[in-house]
Amino acid sequence: MTEAQASRRKYARIYRRILVTLLLLALTPLIALGVFCLNRINALYDEKINAGIEALTNSKRRALETFVAERLAQIKTLAFTHPYAELARHERLSEFFTIMQQNSHSFADLGIIGMDGRHVAYVGPYDLHDADYSNELWFRETLRKGLYISDVFMGFRQVPHFIIAVLRHTGERSFIMRATIDMDAVDALLERHYSGRNSDAFLLNSQGVLQSMSRFHGEVMGKVNFPVPDVPKDGVATFTAQGEQGRPMLAAVAPLKTIRWFLVVEDDVTESLRPLQRLKMFIVVLVAFGGVLVIAGALLCSRLLIESLAEADKKQAHIDARLLQSSKMAALGKMAAGVAHEINNPLMLIQENAGWIRDLLADEDPAKMQNFDEIVDSTAKIESHVARAKGITQRMLGFGRRMNPGRTEIFLNQLAEQAIAMLKTEATARNIEIVQEPAPHLPVILSDQAQLEQVFINIIDNAIDAIGRDGKVTVSAEACPEGVRISFKDTGPGMDEETRRHIFDPFFTTKNVGEGTGLGLAICYSILGKLGGRIEVVSRPGQGATFIITLPLEAPVVQEEAIGAQSAT
Repeated sequence: MTEAQASRRKYARIYRRILVTLLLLALTPLIALGVFCLNRINALYDEKINAGIEALTNSKRRALETFVAERLAQIKTLAFTHPYAELARHERLSEFFTIMQQNSHSFADLGIIGMDGRHVAYVGPYDLHDADYSNELWFRETLRKGLYISDVFMGFRQVPHFIIAVLRHTGERSFIMRATIDMDAVDALLERHYSGRNSDAFLLNSQGVLQSMSRFHGEVMGKVNFPVPDVPKDGVATFTAQGEQGRPMLAAVAPLKTIRWFLVVEDDVTESLRPLQRLKMFIVVLVAFGGVLVIAGALLCSRLLIESLAEADKKQAHIDARLLQSSKMAALGKMAAGVAHEINNPLMLIQENAGWIRDLLADEDPAKMQNFDEIVDSTAKIESHVARAKGITQRMLGFGRRMNPGRTEIFLNQLAEQAIAMLKTEATARNIEIVQEPAPHLPVILSDQAQLEQVFINIIDNAIDAIGRDGKVTVSAEACPEGVRISFKDTGPGMDEETRRHIFDPFFTTKNVGEGTGLGLAICYSILGKLGGRIEVVSRPGQGATFIITLPLEAPVVQEEAIGAQSAT
């Protein structure tokens, strides 16, 4: 496995771990919140629906009980406040019935029945004057209890109805006042309390027989298979029942106090739960949308983190490589200083021997020596090249040794020429021409020659590296109001704005890893700052680069003293 593949696998593992962690941290509370909201909404809505149908059932029950109580009160008042003789008269009973109908249109007929079970007086639309009720259940129960409210039955009328009968005993005789309640009035009372198009309200007796009309269970006196739970006398029981076409219905059952019936109220659960379903769907969509955003955010954040980590690792690799290269350069500087010292010894010996040869030739007669001129010329060449080699070693010592800054007179044209000479060989090997354009009347400055030479060498070396092969570096100088300006112009590829902004940052380099430390121009910037100068760069992509150094005629004394103090420590 290559190093690149191992690195990609490492970043892939880290990416998966970060992604899973972010998703767990974000999605877990989001989903938990959604589930909690749905559960709470279900519970609260169930409570609301149950409370609503219970309140509606209690309201219907009070209305029915009030209806029956009022009719019972009317009948008892009439029976116990008027004498038998008056009530037994058909005309008088008809007047009472008319008055009762004016107050309430819920009575179908009214009659006075003797103890033999036959009508004494009767007012109503049916021909029941000679009807015999002695064998009817309601008659016997009224005689036994004194008050009886019947279930709905057909009777002699062959019409579903129920009766309210009151027994009164007077001194002279006893009689029963019997009133028939119109079922249309009861049905109308229940219909007024329908809560929706699929709701229903009806009455059942204990045998499951309808005591009123039902919208979905049939007509009056129809038998229905409806489970009636055990309910306290004042309570309401709610449960889910099956309505028409299998539709789920929320049912409430409440017993009536004044009559042995059960009030049943049904409401369409689907219709009632429709707002809840919309709310739940909204929450689900919101959670899903939030989940999508969380997943997208987790993917984006994970990718950005991995990219940042990879970039940080890459920068760290560059820094490590630069530090290693810096260490190598430091070791190379020490080695160069040692090599220069070692070379100086044979150079001195060669120079002394060349001088000794020259002294010997001075004692000889040129006419007697066949190759006298060639020997003199060779001796001069030896001395010249020894001087050149000593100059190179002296510059190597000055470049490799950490020297305290000084203030000496510097001829910048000569200094530039020396820096160019140091790099002439490398430039020639790359077919790069270094051209110097010296200024004829350049002023002499006071500064540190060794450090300025290091600056010149660094800049020219960077220009050579930027060009690569087949190019030109031009070094020129001129006087300016601030002192002296030196320009280093190359024919390299140039640089963009981003590179120009960071070109003097420590460890910033455009070279490949291991090919540069990113310290050369940073050191130049620092040296020039200490010497009171500055460095600028002018460059565009594809148009080469020009480094411009501006130096004062005299380096700052305070700066020099500070540098000297630092060197002393």
